[in-house]
Amino acid sequence: MKPSVRPNYVRFTERLLIVATVALMAWIGYLVLDLPVSYRAQNWDVAWIGFDSGMLVSLAATAWALWYRRQLAIPAAIVSATLLLVDAWFDVITSRVGFDRDAALLSAFLVELPLAIYLVLFSRRAIRFSILNAQRNAGMDVDVLSVSLIRTPLAYFEGSPTHRRPTPGASDGDGVD
Repeated sequence: MKPSVRPNYVRFTERLLIVATVALMAWIGYLVLDLPVSYRAQNWDVAWIGFDSGMLVSLAATAWALWYRRQLAIPAAIVSATLLLVDAWFDVITSRVGFDRDAALLSAFLVELPLAIYLVLFSRRAIRFSILNAQRNAGMDVDVLSVSLIRTPLAYFEGSPTHRRPTPGASDGDGVD
């Protein structure tokens, strides 16, 4: 489905991401050619403690949002899954051969990767259910199996069957008019 009108922020975001993608490709090429195999880093402890603290906040936010049944659980779970994958990657790649590497691999395969996969699958299911629920609330007859994250248009797409402009004077359902 082609959008008939895209807001300026959407066009800006698309262009920004294209530029960022091309710049990152160039940066990775530079790093492949220039980075040393090993490097002694300062503030290693601060970097890891800071990263793990961010992961703690993300996991806690996900748990809070789930406990209170808030939509925030979906993006929080996606962020948490991403941080778990990044943590597993850097733990394994930066560990010394021997006990450190074995511990990193065990942690990655027994804790971080399964939890990340679970959170991604939870997010996918929650998003699909939210789409299905919105379509049903809009009066559409929808089959659970027909809800696709790839084919479901974003709400700003004009003419989208899932996009409904509020009727002037109608409540949007949040209890505030």
